[in-house]
Amino acid sequence: MSYLLEIEMNFTDPLKDVSVPEKKQAKFECSITKDVPKVMWFKGSDIITSGNKYEIIDDGKKHILIINNCEFDDEGEYTIEVLGKTSTAKLIVEGMRLKFISELKDLIVKEGKIARFELELSHENVSVVWYKNEIKLHPSRTVITHFEGVRHVLEMKEVTLDDTCEIKAEAKGITTKAKLLVIGNFFLHIPFLIIFYDVTWSLNKNAKTLIMNES
Repeated sequence: MSYLLEIEMNFTDPLKDVSVPEKKQAKFECSITKDVPKVMWFKGSDIITSGNKYEIIDDGKKHILIINNCEFDDEGEYTIEVLGKTSTAKLIVEGMRLKFISELKDLIVKEGKIARFELELSHENVSVVWYKNEIKLHPSRTVITHFEGVRHVLEMKEVTLDDTCEIKAEAKGITTKAKLLVIGNFFLHIPFLIIFYDVTWSLNKNAKTLIMNES
């Protein structure tokens, strides 16, 4: 009489924590005691499926999860589930966790004056690219950019009404935006009536009205 002993499912080499630089590939590996028809991978409680982001490799008793182009959002716990048993490990993404300490603020500037935008980053020596209505700005006589440490400045000199726009600053994939409104003093002439739009009043959509007597 012969007896076949079924091999109990277990992890011979469980998952281990993985640490990778930002934008690099991470790999989780484990080995189990028996061949199985299917395994399940999870990030937290979310099921992982193969695609551009994830590659799932089943090689006999060895199982691999590859995470491509790792970002900080990919950090967390990853789990493999096999026949009701699980193994879990953490992914840590290393890199510069750049953020804005202070972001751009909307500006209202009189025609002919200087519009000055400032921001502050969490790290020094980071390049900032400036945009006007999504078009990259280049230094010129009227466009000046400079920085000192974590503080970056854009100055637009002698602004005109046509410079009313959206300003964007981009640093390593993170952005901040603000609006620039250029205004001046406008006179609307109507017979026997002059309406003077002051800078502050015009922003509130109000007007000062002066009734003129007929001469």
